[in-house]
Amino acid sequence: MDDWQDWIGGGRTTTAFLDPEQANRMAVTLDRDPDFKAGDTLPPAWHWLYFHDLVRATSLGTDGHPALGVTMPPVPLPRRMWAGGELTFHAPLPLGTTATRTTTIRSVTEKQGRTGRLYFVTVDHDIQVAGATAVSETQTIVYRELPMGPAVIDGQPAPTDAEFSRTWHLDSTALFRYSALTFNGHRIHYDADYCRTVEGYPDLVIHGPLLATLLLDLAAEQALPLGSFSSVSSFRYKARSPLFLPDAFTVNGRRDGRRTTLWAASPDRRPAMEAEALDRKSTPDA
Repeated sequence: MDDWQDWIGGGRTTTAFLDPEQANRMAVTLDRDPDFKAGDTLPPAWHWLYFHDLVRATSLGTDGHPALGVTMPPVPLPRRMWAGGELTFHAPLPLGTTATRTTTIRSVTEKQGRTGRLYFVTVDHDIQVAGATAVSETQTIVYRELPMGPAVIDGQPAPTDAEFSRTWHLDSTALFRYSALTFNGHRIHYDADYCRTVEGYPDLVIHGPLLATLLLDLAAEQALPLGSFSSVSSFRYKARSPLFLPDAFTVNGRRDGRRTTLWAASPDRRPAMEAEALDRKSTPDA
């Protein structure tokens, strides 16, 4: 468990066929019509439906993720959470084509937080089609002690000046479907007993990547029709606190020229995620 620094700079490459039916499964999970076909552009951030790490069952940890040291550095803390990330969209990802993702461990950093020791693992992904980069992604995963219960977020509540907003009321079926689509075995999204007895959560946890996707979809809808490649050029997001079933939540945004400020919040205005999207095409007031 003391060799995690050796992982920095290392990586792996995964190839995926961008099957339109996988995108259609995501569409119906979000209660949309399954209209995707070969040649259509994959909506931004929906690449998380592909490029799965194929890890044998005997190499999984007790939380359902690949055990530390299999696909991620063997840091000495067990609880995994998405901390945030950044996406840059260079070119379309056309459905019906094959894409390649190269993953590199950029850094592993130990920090002392209010809740104890933390390890931040930063990972870079380069997704290419026909040898050209289509998406650049940086992803940060944080590891914490167990059990500790949900993080308590100090500071300001979520804003109230949204120009556009949507309320989501997901259920365990939606979380199960998204876990299956992303091949995510993390038990906090489907095993309520595990959530309460091991991780200290009150109920099933809504996926961080799903929240980021819903925020990005909201931003894209305000610029050009969903799925249009030219709508968003970059997107960055930061997790603030987890959201749980059965509570509803909102995704919200406001525009300022090319920039859209976004946030997800619980009904009591507890901030869950904050984000920013940048339109590809400038507007007159940009």
